[in-house]
Amino acid sequence: MEQLLSSMMRVTMENAGASKCVLLLTKDKSLDLIVTAISTSSKSEFIKTTFPSVRLNDCEDIPISVINIVKRKGKIFVADDAREITTLAADRYILREQPQSLLCMPIIHQGKMLGIFYLENNFITALFTQQRLEVLKLLITQAAIALENAKLYQNLAEVNQSLEESNHSLEEKVEVRTQELNKKNQILNQVIEDLQNTQTQLIQSEKMSSLGQMVAGIAHEINNPINFIHGNISHASSYIQDLIDLISLYQKEDFSTPEIEEKLEEIDLDFLLTDLPKILESMAIGSSRIRNIVLSLRNFSRLDESEMKAVDIHEGIDNTLMILQHRLKAKSDRPEIEVIKEYQSLPEINCYAGQLNQVFMNILSNAIDALDDAFASGKWSKDKPIIRISTELVDCNGSSNLVIKIADNASGIPEEIRRKIFDPFFTTKAVGSGTGLGLSISYQIVVDKHKGKLTCNSKSEEGTEFVILIPNL
Repeated sequence: MEQLLSSMMRVTMENAGASKCVLLLTKDKSLDLIVTAISTSSKSEFIKTTFPSVRLNDCEDIPISVINIVKRKGKIFVADDAREITTLAADRYILREQPQSLLCMPIIHQGKMLGIFYLENNFITALFTQQRLEVLKLLITQAAIALENAKLYQNLAEVNQSLEESNHSLEEKVEVRTQELNKKNQILNQVIEDLQNTQTQLIQSEKMSSLGQMVAGIAHEINNPINFIHGNISHASSYIQDLIDLISLYQKEDFSTPEIEEKLEEIDLDFLLTDLPKILESMAIGSSRIRNIVLSLRNFSRLDESEMKAVDIHEGIDNTLMILQHRLKAKSDRPEIEVIKEYQSLPEINCYAGQLNQVFMNILSNAIDALDDAFASGKWSKDKPIIRISTELVDCNGSSNLVIKIADNASGIPEEIRRKIFDPFFTTKAVGSGTGLGLSISYQIVVDKHKGKLTCNSKSEEGTEFVILIPNL
């Protein structure tokens, strides 16, 4: 039960952006509220959950007046800034903790109040927007079902234990109860899985939305100015060359004076005439590089292409590599990672381009991480780090399928870990370094969205290869 509550509290806090979350549940058939779980987080700590199990009036960690309002009215209570609401001015918790954004929601299932969720944020006002409320309503609905099933699970377990202790002759009834328990357990596991999938989809949507905002900002703030600079460098070069030619003509004539000779020596004219064109050439190369990066970001996100359409797969891979170029370069503890491309000539492939680019990003990022870890372990014995990318069309039952292979020559993945790499929230990285969602999301994109296959082949000390198969629909 505590594991379910911890998972539920964590999911709710992460999607609400809250710094504190309190779950109150009704006791038996009465409406008395018990403070069942309290989760808190700070900027420097992870979410911590405790299970006090105390009555509402005996708890000093929540605004009792707010809870009583929601309990009495059975409606959501939202405060953009709790400190400015006069009806809460006398609440001891509000006076002591000074919370800013505040949200209190009843947990109702089949017309019955199961409990109350209380959330707050001490750093941001007006946090709980209408959009967040809609997401939280969905999560609370799923939580209500999970709580009801958990209670059934607990009750059935207690009944089963009581029957075994009182009379061993009731084996048939125990068997029936056990079957019911298994069914409820399956429902409970399905609810938890649904909650995890919902969170995964929300995180994926949030990532793509954030990426879209970033691209839009770059386009607005960088693209136009850099186009202006890049377009005028050629004109500036032409004008400066004309001035250099004019200076050369003047040098052929004897117009020198002591003052001119002194100025020529001061500015080192010969060096200036040689170096100035080089500076302009460097500026042209730099501005062209910035324009290519902006274009790669736009092509990578493809946020305006929500429908399946025919695209150049190689362009998507190359754009992803350009975005990751800074991670491929040599570092103090590792040489530059060599990328070997073995591209076949491909037609345009029908796919969800933006989402497939996210798959490339996740797999390539993991390959770079694996090579970094191999060097950091001090056990690297190969010539140089390599990532090999190959593409080909393979005929299968009369239809063409696209096969993309991305392989590295790092240390490989042990079998016991390889079996779980596509599971949601599974990660071998240090706390704070990974969410365990990258490969799970990639698997959903390839298998669920594209009806394809995503497999991993790996041998110890030989590296890892991910194989993506996309039907050319």
